[in-house]
Amino acid sequence: MDVLWLRPDTGDNVSVRRERISEHLAEMDVDVTLVDATGTSAFPATYAAITGDYDVIVGTVRMGLYVGYPLSIALRKPFVGDVTDPLSQIRDLPRALFSMLERYEWFVLRRSDKSVFVYESSYQEAIDRGVSDPVRLPNAVDYDRFAEPAEWAVNESRTILEEHGIDPDSRIAIYTGSMVERYHLGEIGEASERLPDWEFVFIGKDRGADINSIVSNRSNAHFLGSFDYDLVPGFLAHADLGLCLIDAEQPLKLKEYTAAGISTLVIPAMKQWYDYDNLIFTEPKPETIASEIDKIGGNSPAAHRAMINENELESWHDISRSYLKLFESVLK
Repeated sequence: MDVLWLRPDTGDNVSVRRERISEHLAEMDVDVTLVDATGTSAFPATYAAITGDYDVIVGTVRMGLYVGYPLSIALRKPFVGDVTDPLSQIRDLPRALFSMLERYEWFVLRRSDKSVFVYESSYQEAIDRGVSDPVRLPNAVDYDRFAEPAEWAVNESRTILEEHGIDPDSRIAIYTGSMVERYHLGEIGEASERLPDWEFVFIGKDRGADINSIVSNRSNAHFLGSFDYDLVPGFLAHADLGLCLIDAEQPLKLKEYTAAGISTLVIPAMKQWYDYDNLIFTEPKPETIASEIDKIGGNSPAAHRAMINENELESWHDISRSYLKLFESVLK
């Protein structure tokens, strides 16, 4: 089976859901071609659809969905709408533009051969809006990759930390992924000033948080940049605490931190979705963040491991198998 998967252009090593799914689908004899479809990328995406011989087209919100549906109609191919983020994430657009995109998005989803929703809230809204037989497939994690990281990844990440003047054996609070202003990274930076015995490490891509300003003039705050995804478990192996002060239902990093067995700082709103043993709930204010981190005892990462049962976390293998069944159903 050959699948064309049109996705938003989020940059390298960001929003890795599609990459993980395509890896597992390859093991199931499904060849997934991932193509960016944002902005000018829509033209090569259209070319790929027209010139390729694909069995199914998948479109991930927002632009992958918007571009993919008319292509599927023109090419007479089954179309799967893939909703990884709720519409609320673009509500800050001009009202007229948001209203137009909202109407078009639900128009597409009601006419797709299948529609997949990552968020429970989006899934329930789809039911309310008359989407036929929507499917809920949340984010997941390759448990073993994080619970037992590869030795080379642990060693290479250790070298990178040392090159940035960070003692890998010190107390490390880590943030991985996209850096967005609303993720309270500024508050974390202020909290670092109250915790001189901790190192605060930020890994990923800056997407509007101005992370360089946050870490500047703070000797224990470091922005290391973006790295290949296979290195992330290595970095987490050196960490004592994960930082995930995000008001979102399905943060990938939360499940990765949990599989790695590190305590994780989250906002109280996450209680409605998660009850993992490794979670520490705190208001996203510098003084409360610092207070909660200061309560963590021990001097080594091993002191903070809160291993969770693998069965409590969704696996990418199972999620991918669900996509395979979904593709088979639309081809029938």
